[in-house]
Amino acid sequence: MKNEFLENAVFYEVYPTSFYDSNGDGVGDIKGITAKLDYISSLGANGIWLNPCFESPFKDGGYDISDYYKIDKKFGSLNDIKELFDEAKKRGIKILLDLVMGHTSIEHPWFTESQKHEKNPYSGTYIWKPLGNPAENKDGQFLSGLSERGEMFRINFYAMQPALNYGYYKPDKSWQDAIDAEAPKANRQKLVDVCLYWLGMGAAGFRVDMANYMIKNDRNGQGNIAFWNDIIPRIKERYPESIFVSEWFHPKRAVGKSSFDIDFSGGYFIYYTGIRGEPESFSRNSYLGENGKNFFIGIKKIFADMNAAKARGYAAVTLGNHDRERMSLGRSFDAMKAAFAFHMTMPHVPFVYYGDEVGMSYQHIKSKDGGYGRTGSRTPMQWDNTKNRGFSTVDEDKLYLPVEADTQRCVGVQANDENSLLNTVKKLAALKRNLTALRSSAPIKVISKNFSGNPFIYKRVGEKDEVITILCPKKTPVTFGIKRIGDLKNYEIISNNMTFENEKCTSEGEGFAVLYRYLK
Repeated sequence: MKNEFLENAVFYEVYPTSFYDSNGDGVGDIKGITAKLDYISSLGANGIWLNPCFESPFKDGGYDISDYYKIDKKFGSLNDIKELFDEAKKRGIKILLDLVMGHTSIEHPWFTESQKHEKNPYSGTYIWKPLGNPAENKDGQFLSGLSERGEMFRINFYAMQPALNYGYYKPDKSWQDAIDAEAPKANRQKLVDVCLYWLGMGAAGFRVDMANYMIKNDRNGQGNIAFWNDIIPRIKERYPESIFVSEWFHPKRAVGKSSFDIDFSGGYFIYYTGIRGEPESFSRNSYLGENGKNFFIGIKKIFADMNAAKARGYAAVTLGNHDRERMSLGRSFDAMKAAFAFHMTMPHVPFVYYGDEVGMSYQHIKSKDGGYGRTGSRTPMQWDNTKNRGFSTVDEDKLYLPVEADTQRCVGVQANDENSLLNTVKKLAALKRNLTALRSSAPIKVISKNFSGNPFIYKRVGEKDEVITILCPKKTPVTFGIKRIGDLKNYEIISNNMTFENEKCTSEGEGFAVLYRYLK
């Protein structure tokens, strides 16, 4: 059964280290998030995806967890996050925690025990194989030399992230456990216990990291589908309204066949943001870029993802997140407004990455906490033009990461400009939250499209209202007929760089219009 909350949900992703520093130590914290809940609510968001805040050595930005039941000291305490849950609930905001249980840190007590030579209850908690010939490890999935055991352990991403043992879908080696073996079953219970603990504390659900990588040797996803179809229903027996969002990039499997409520659409890789190594070039050549010719490729993928998920849940097409260059890279404010018009009016669940609503820049800076090329998208939130852009009162050289120089890309400046990106996002999010036509499962009908998607026009109709979106994301001006839309006097319009006259619409370049009316 679909979760009704998600029909008009708008999520806001918060990277806690960089959001707001409440105690002046240069690092964001949980009390800082609580202090900014009214801002998040004013933006139009009724959900938060909170990146990892658990105890961690931060070799991968907190995605290397050493204790699932503790809040890292730099962020605060269990009382602080309980207060955050309580205050968010008062404002109708649901908080999703980042569930990173495909691997742990090598500093987790489970691994400390598992790596010991003597057999113990944690010996099978991770995946181990005989040392053998180093040439057999060409793909780098196994590492040796960091344990007492004369064996190698499997990693999920970085060297300090040993993979938890949930079994192999089709074991073909003596050291591989089947998914119903004792150790994988024990790890499943560990995962369930962690989820139940945090739901009991007040969390509303989880965004699941690397959800399609729990079961190994699972090329067609059948093992991972079965895995989550066991895990999530067990949790929802206790917490039926809990929300599970997968990092799978395959809504047909994650939502259509498994038990997730939302899966991120892989379409954003080719549609909006760049690929590390050539981000600016890629941004210019995506649909929402000047030279884009990927319109049909991108839109076909996105529609396929939404259709695959719609019977049981939803897809989410993201504009950016903590793992990607910021959406502002290679784009003007006008282009970002058009992107958000698309984001808030398509039939999916929108996620807004903190700072994107003011067009925060991607900074080319050295790596911090294992961020590497992603570090430039994790810089402090730009609140105003006071010291450190309002993020922290600490001396500049003690900041977690540097703030950017552009004084226009902050909340304080844009809040006073009716036509700013921030206020455009607020207007569009309000429509998403309040119009029946923009419910996540409301139908969509394409009215007009061409090879470049300039314009791209679509219509959505709900029980009480209807919405027509016109996107012209290219800098090149274009004029086209809109006779089929009807009398514009019947519509309220939110637009940028668009003019309407004599049944024609003209985009001055990088424009959009969202037309909406209430049905009698």
